[in-house]
This record gives sequence, C-alpha cells and structure tokens, in this order.
Amino acid sequence: MPKSLALTRHSLRWGLAFGVALALLAGSPASLSGQDISESLSSLNEENGKLYIGPLSTGLAAALNSGFYHTAEVHDVLGFDVGFRVMGSFVPEDLDTFQPILPDTITIEGRFFTDPYGPAGSSGLSPTVTGVGDGIVLVPQGEFRDSLLALGENPADWNIRFPRGFDIPVAPYAAIQGAIGIPLGTELVLRFIPSFTPSDDVGSISMIGGAIKHSIDQWIWDTPPLNLAAAFGFQHFKVGDYLDANSTQFSLIASKKLSVVTLYGAGTFENANLDISYEFEPDIVADVPVELQKVEFRQETPNDVTFKLGATLALGPVGLNAEYTVAARDVFTASLIFGTF
Repeated sequence: MPKSLALTRHSLRWGLAFGVALALLAGSPASLSGQDISESLSSLNEENGKLYIGPLSTGLAAALNSGFYHTAEVHDVLGFDVGFRVMGSFVPEDLDTFQPILPDTITIEGRFFTDPYGPAGSSGLSPTVTGVGDGIVLVPQGEFRDSLLALGENPADWNIRFPRGFDIPVAPYAAIQGAIGIPLGTELVLRFIPSFTPSDDVGSISMIGGAIKHSIDQWIWDTPPLNLAAAFGFQHFKVGDYLDANSTQFSLIASKKLSVVTLYGAGTFENANLDISYEFEPDIVADVPVELQKVEFRQETPNDVTFKLGATLALGPVGLNAEYTVAARDVFTASLIFGTF
C-alpha cells in the first residue's frame, strides 16, 4: 500500500478506555494508564495505529458481549439481582507484534525521496500495545540520508521510533449490572459504567447497555427438566471524543439448577464495532502549512458465533459466577451478584 510521509512525529491526543480499564483493574504486569497509551500512539499514523491498537480493541469488542447472563432461569415478577462483573479477553501471542507500514515517499525542502526509511533492526517487526519490548526505530536511508548529511543535518534526528508494548495478556472490561423480573416470564437487564472523567486528556468515560431475556421453557413444560431462554443485548461504550463502541448479541441459553449450583451454556451470535478518532499535528512538513489534522477509522469485528459455559454458586442472597466464552477471542468472566436466586 503506497504511503507518503510529511512528518516525523505526531502529537496525538487520544484517551483510550483500554488504558483506563487496565488502571482500574490492575490487569497488566506493567504500569499502564490511558495517558500511557495516548503518548505511545503519538508516533503512529492511521494504518499503523490500527495495527498497533488492534489486538486490544478487538479484545475489548469480545469482552463487551460477555457476562450478560448467569442462568437461563428468569426472575419472578419483581425478583432481582445486582452485581459487579469483570471480563477479560485473552490476547493470542501471535498478535503481540506487527509489521509496520513504512513510508514510500517523503518531501523535504521541496525535494522528493523514495524509500526514505528502513528499520534499524533485522526483523522489521514492532510490538503491538499488547506485546513486549521497545518499538522498532525507522532510520533514514539511501538518497534521503545522503541529502540530510549534505545539508548538515544529523540523520538520527529524523528517526521515527515506534511505541513500546505494554505486555497485556488479557484485554479487560468491567460493568455494574442489574436485572429485574417483569410479567410474561421476561427479565430486563441493565448494564452500565457511571460517567466519570479521570482526566481532561482522557475525557468522560461512560457505558450503557441492556438486554431482554424471555423464558422459552414456560411454553414447553409445566415442570421443565431444563430452563431455556432467548435473549437480546446491546451496549454503547464511549470515551471522550476518541472512542465510540457499540455491540449487539442474540443468545439461546440453557441451564440446570443443582442444589446451590446452576450450570449453564449459551450459543450467541454477536458483533461489535469501534469508531476511533484522534487529532495530530505534524512537527515537520516541507512547504506545507502546519495544520491540525483529524484521523478517523472504524474497527469492526465480524458477526461471530460463540459458545459460553458457566456456573453460578448461590449462597443465600450472594452469588458467585464464572463463565468462559469459546470464540475467536476467548473470554473469561467473573461476577459477584446479590439478589434472589
């Protein structure tokens, strides 16, 4: 893919929810915050930005659709539960690096150069945000390097350093969730993150989602050997002006209550998309006014069929839930729930 370069570094203002979630959940061995990722992305253009952040954004998309249900049984009218749910999407090791897209051309002082940069190392691979180690360094080469030397420039001042990886094995997500029973064997679910602003750089973070679950077994058996339900859920997750994520899912759920333990499984058809937007200002541009530029792109996850297996232990009004989602990106969910079981 042909690329041209009219800059060496970008001043990128991007407050990603991934970093905030990691800071809240302490889910990474490395110290990480939304500002860390914002600063790390400062050297990336749109295409490299997608490759760098992709494993984490895809993991978030997978986690968004997890942990909605802990049983196929539907609450009686005004029966309820409320709790806190933590989801983590596992990042495959083969997504820990990416091949950066190098600029094909660069224009400096009215002169046009082809293949101006090459990697300082031999592999040419750089860690993604979930990977480990320092990013690769692109160095001037060929005629571009010779021209810099002829102009009395130090070629090292024109290096492009890619951001390091943060060693993130799991992409995390968390939400407060409640459910209440209504007539006709139906249950309404509300999931949310209260709006808060960790910093002016990150902006306001909020999430709202919901679901409706309807009992199927009530129409089949008087005394069902299994509880069966169908459900539809959605979420909208927003971080300032930088990230806007939406997800939907359709589920068929089956469960069996055994004393204080409920075992369940679900087949789910789900998707998610993330709209990412940031602004950068080129530091070095030849014969072109320096202007703030806006980059916007969408990362979509294809419609995916997943299978969820879980168990819920009820001890009086307290429930402990664990769920594993088998999909292109496996997800583990743990929940602490209070309510009527």
